[in-house]
Amino acid sequence: MPVTTHATRPRWFSRLAIAIFACLMLVLSACGSTNTAASATPASACAHPVSLSQVNLGVIPDNPTSVQDATKPFSDALSKLVCKPVNLFVGTNYTSIITAMTSGKADIASFGPLSYVLAADKGGAKAILRSLAPADKADHYYSYIITTAKTGIKTLADLKGKKFSFIDPASTSGNLVPRYTLLNAGIDPDKDLQATYVGSHVLSLTAVLSGKVDAGALASDTYDSLIQEGKLKASDVVIIAKSFAIPEGPIAVRKDLSQSDIASLQAAFMDLNNNAAALKALGSGGFIKDGDSSFDPIRALAKKLNLDLTKLVK
Repeated sequence: MPVTTHATRPRWFSRLAIAIFACLMLVLSACGSTNTAASATPASACAHPVSLSQVNLGVIPDNPTSVQDATKPFSDALSKLVCKPVNLFVGTNYTSIITAMTSGKADIASFGPLSYVLAADKGGAKAILRSLAPADKADHYYSYIITTAKTGIKTLADLKGKKFSFIDPASTSGNLVPRYTLLNAGIDPDKDLQATYVGSHVLSLTAVLSGKVDAGALASDTYDSLIQEGKLKASDVVIIAKSFAIPEGPIAVRKDLSQSDIASLQAAFMDLNNNAAALKALGSGGFIKDGDSSFDPIRALAKKLNLDLTKLVK
């Protein structure tokens, strides 16, 4: 008679054990996958979150090619860092960006020094960063007064009675500083020149090169960038005046933006210093932290010229 021992198990029991073991392994495997995803979440979390549903970023029209499509790499890169959509818009003129900031339609904006002072003094805009020059990453630039060799103009004195292109009433290197330069040379821009505002530095250069005007204002960083890109030769123009150093334009936020959102946006912009494509799209060499007091010399110069800043923004 066969002897039955406790070591013997029915076949169904073995199959059940195998099935249970397999299910257990699947559960453990699933648990392992879940833990991996959970541990990956912090790495993929928002780097610099903001409470805004959308970030509205305004840009002054220093270059007519600075349109939404051209600047999209920057807005896309910023959006990824703050995890919210970024609506980047280029103003029709300097005043439109100042107005957008003071009315709350822009949360953050890129300004020139004078346009920032106007936005700050009128609407409480607050500088949090300074943009760097695209060609050499300098934190300052200059205002040039340029002409071409064919005009025969060699000095500022030769400009009397000539056609001249300024940029915009709210432009630092395209209006405020060249006015100061001209007045110091004994030339009244409003009486001694046939002056016009053309809207951007590139358009001022174009007007000079085409002969539409005899001379004009031009920012050195625009000049340097065009030289670097091969779009302009130094021999194409004659620089007859170069100003003192001007601080590069700031990045400013509206007055009622929360401190946490300000900190996040400032950090996000600083992170973009490592994104060459984004910086190129915005026409910037990068960003450094800065504040309002850096632009006090611009306020002082406007006061010295007896400019009523409130009248420059309609």
